Amino acid sequence: MSSKHNTQPKVIYLVETEELERVITRAVTDAMERYTSITGIQAQAVNDNDLMTREEVSEYLGVTAATLHNWSKRGYLEPIHIGRLVRYRRADVEALARTNNKQ
Repeated sequence: MSSKHNTQPKVIYLVETEELERVITRAVTDAMERYTSITGIQAQAVNDNDLMTREEVSEYLGVTAATLHNWSKRGYLEPIHIGRLVRYRRADVEALARTNNKQ
């Protein structure tokens, strides 16, 4: 097995956080549009204010991460997977909280 050395020059880019966020948002939007056109499924647009992290949901509902996981498996609260990240729709979380408060 021979070892080849990469002779390509290495380039380091310095990017402002806001610019990186714009690039990532655009890439995700483009991917969602391609997915929608390929599958015919209408993708629901969401923004950061519409989504909550596991920690935020756990605190809001007063439950553990394990409970959230169990609820997701049982269909009580549907998670959104973005790569390795797990998010929950704020509207779903609030609706679940209202339902639990009525019981």
